[in-house]
Amino acid sequence: MQPIEFVGFAGDCTISGKMTMFGERLSDFLNGQERFRVYHVELESLEDGHTVAVDSVSIVRDDLFAVIATGPRGAEKQRVESQTNRLQISTGPYLILGRLHTKPGIDALASVLKREQMIPLTDVTIAYEMAGKFIARDLGAIIVNRMLVEWISPTPESTTVFPDVTVRSPFTQRMLKDFTDG
Repeated sequence: MQPIEFVGFAGDCTISGKMTMFGERLSDFLNGQERFRVYHVELESLEDGHTVAVDSVSIVRDDLFAVIATGPRGAEKQRVESQTNRLQISTGPYLILGRLHTKPGIDALASVLKREQMIPLTDVTIAYEMAGKFIARDLGAIIVNRMLVEWISPTPESTTVFPDVTVRSPFTQRMLKDFTDG
């Protein structure tokens, strides 16, 4: 049990504060909890940038589009060789560019669909609008809530992984049939 810095991205604000994490990695902790508490919290509105400070807040995992990966990286002996796939992701008001790590030879999309809800990416840029200004943050790692992803697309260097195809998450597609003539 250890306190860590917490920065999360919700639909209408960013959330920063401290959190007590159990376990070795934040992604494992988030996947194991449907709700958790953050202390010494500052909420910053995406709409107008105003901030609200509160002592603590209970956060439901399903309300978070992404969380900056902080804290320990887990046991060195449990790490395996991986390949990386550069992906672009749209989730709520956020655009994310990052590297998904998979076992060599494993299809990246198949890997995403088989993983738990919160998926880590490395070498990340997250972009969003706050108070009418465009914000882009470069981060070492971020944990994305795959259940809230609107679409996933390969970057040009990843076209061998998804040749000529825009990949869309089956979890958020509306699956509506177009009945217009055309």
